[in-house]
Formats: sequence, structure tokens, C-alpha cells
Amino acid sequence: MELQPHSTTSAETKTRSLTHHVVRALMMVGVALGGAIVLIAIVLGILFFSGETQEFIYMNF
Repeated sequence: MELQPHSTTSAETKTRSLTHHVVRALMMVGVALGGAIVLIAIVLGILFFSGETQEFIYMNF
């Protein structure tokens, strides 16, 4: 039984897989942050255009 030499293709596959996971994780973080910003903008827009913001400001001061 002979030992097979370690091929360089498996090392390249591992680095590609790691890079793929890192890129996918960064994309998911970007989508999550983008979604949070959109939700905050929607809530602030509803408050601003409904006139509730003025009452809220006067209530705090």
C-alpha cells in the first residue's frame, strides 16, 4: 500500500471554501444592517409625517 502525495488542489479548495464562507458572512451582515436601516427610516418617516414627532419633542421639554 503506497501513500498518496498530498495534492495542492485540496489546499486550494480549502482556501476557496474559507473565502466563500467569509464573503457569504459579510454579505449577510450587510443585508442585516441594510434591513435595520430601512426599518428605522420607515419608523422615523411614519412618526415625522404623522405629526407625532412634535408632540414627542414637546413632551420631553
